[in-house]
Amino acid sequence: MTTAVERLAERFEQAERAGVWLTASGNAEELALCRGRREGRYISPCRGMFARDAFFRSISARERTLRTMRTLSVLHPHWVFCSFSAAVLHGLQVPNRFMGNVHISQGHVTGSRPDGPKPLVVRHRPQVDDAQVITVLGMRATSLRRTVVDCLCQADFHSGLAIADSAIHWGLTSRAEIEAWLAEDGRRRRGVVQARETVKWTDGRSDNGGESIVRAIVIELGFEVPWLQVEIFDPLEPNNPKYGDMGWKRRDGRWVILELDGLGKYRPDRKEGLEETVRTLTDERRREAHINLSDVIVIRVSFSEALDTAYFDRLLRAAGVPRRR
Repeated sequence: MTTAVERLAERFEQAERAGVWLTASGNAEELALCRGRREGRYISPCRGMFARDAFFRSISARERTLRTMRTLSVLHPHWVFCSFSAAVLHGLQVPNRFMGNVHISQGHVTGSRPDGPKPLVVRHRPQVDDAQVITVLGMRATSLRRTVVDCLCQADFHSGLAIADSAIHWGLTSRAEIEAWLAEDGRRRRGVVQARETVKWTDGRSDNGGESIVRAIVIELGFEVPWLQVEIFDPLEPNNPKYGDMGWKRRDGRWVILELDGLGKYRPDRKEGLEETVRTLTDERRREAHINLSDVIVIRVSFSEALDTAYFDRLLRAAGVPRRR
């Protein structure tokens, strides 16, 4: 005979496979879930939603956000996700600091208030026209056009550049098209001046949101806009050129290459991943050694070091990165 604990474990497994959080099927189950949360076995990502602690910590912030949205979409199928939440559905590079909230169109909200401690459900005005609503990954969301315009008008330069770069990188739109969208839809909108300035600096060659944000910091510090995905000749492997995240050609002709470090790409996500991680680190060090033989200056920074603008500015100046004239 199946026990209550076993039934709850099975329900969690079903929810995890379905890509949603578990919601209680009745009062008894809700009491059991709340008790498990107090004991630290479960986490409540949003009011009325539960996840096993180990599973919650094993997935990315983006996946957590998607699961919250899927759960809300099941509970409220007529809701329309907008702003940064719609950007997540469209596959755009949304910084993690925007993942804590779920954004919905005010005009499409019906039923009970969803606001809970985490995440906060943010309602947006003005109402989105039905013509601007599409279905993405089985959920109702604002169109790419409406989403990009909303995000650029609401985001700062760093975050907006990451979102716009990714839309261009994945071939969803172009800089010219985004400029046209802002010209037509951005009239008298709060934040449109910043949005138009952001689009001037977009570059679809940026591989990820982290690179876009670092490039935005470089621009704000007054240095020349870097080349992206710089091809570097490898004297040991002439037929196998290497590529740097971004770089500058100094006045003396030497290249400065900036590599953005990220521990995530070195962290094994499964038990047998340690050997693979060591191999990745070894390959990376060998690659850098080859690059150094090409008389190229390589500087490596973590994302947190780039956000320390005083340090980052000193580092770029010490490497001889040219400033904009």
